[in-house]
Amino acid sequence: MTDVPGPARTLTLLFTDVERSTEVVDRHGPAGVQALVRHHAIVRDVVTAERGDLFERIGDAAYAALEDPAAALRAAVEIHRRLAAEEFGGIGPLRVRIAVDTGTVEQRDRRYLGRPLYRCARIQALARGGETLVSDETARLVDGRLPDGHRLRDLGPQKLKGLAQRVRIWGLVPAAADEARIRVLVVDDHEVVRRGLRGFLELMPDIEIVGEAADGAEGLDLAHRLVPDVVLMDLVMPIMDGPTAIGRLRKAQPEVAVVALTSFAEPERIGAAVAAGAAGHLLKDAEADEVAAAVRSAAGRSAPAG
Repeated sequence: MTDVPGPARTLTLLFTDVERSTEVVDRHGPAGVQALVRHHAIVRDVVTAERGDLFERIGDAAYAALEDPAAALRAAVEIHRRLAAEEFGGIGPLRVRIAVDTGTVEQRDRRYLGRPLYRCARIQALARGGETLVSDETARLVDGRLPDGHRLRDLGPQKLKGLAQRVRIWGLVPAAADEARIRVLVVDDHEVVRRGLRGFLELMPDIEIVGEAADGAEGLDLAHRLVPDVVLMDLVMPIMDGPTAIGRLRKAQPEVAVVALTSFAEPERIGAAVAAGAAGHLLKDAEADEVAAAVRSAAGRSAPAG
């Protein structure tokens, strides 16, 4: 039978995949596989509720097409929300990378073809777990119809692999701080430190880890994209050290509080960090309650009741 292409249509694509999915399956075996299965079920339910077509699922990735770009952004927000609320036991929360792009595609036997699919995949490659990145095409179409409590943050022209011209990208971010949870970004060049901080802070019902960075420059980029309430910032890192990053962050985003992290007492560096705008400092071997208290203090919050 000849594969006859259907008419070209303008659709909004939503691509999602799970951050560190290989690690999840490798470390947790069947439980990790079930977690990815649950991720797919959530994406399917949300996309279906928004009248979208979930046309492909491969491994940890899901690909959907929707008629309404505003519905695609609502779906992205709901996928993140439902995954954050899901209980995955010892695996911890699953975080997904989402890209949303609008363009003209052809449909053949329930498969979609066209340049927007490749562009959407390249946009997704820029994302981190917990992020939704949106193309300029979609951003123009949803003006005034954003999900409640969210806004688009201009991330500027970005170089996408394989594309000659830079593409303007937007981040879908909370319009204001979530009163229920403190959004925290962890910046440290040692993965074991980041993992340790994430491990016990994610047990706190009022704190959410929204991202990780391995140096000050990367931390500034993620803070711009993710808009956290508090940044936990190491002072000694390659490329850009903590005091420099703190100064630049406080100048660019004065609403974001910073807590400096040190391996041992370093009066000069701590002084430089405080002078640059840090709200306080912590030793990396501080107890979990101490770190949580410092985060809440920097955010101007108190510990939750009970």
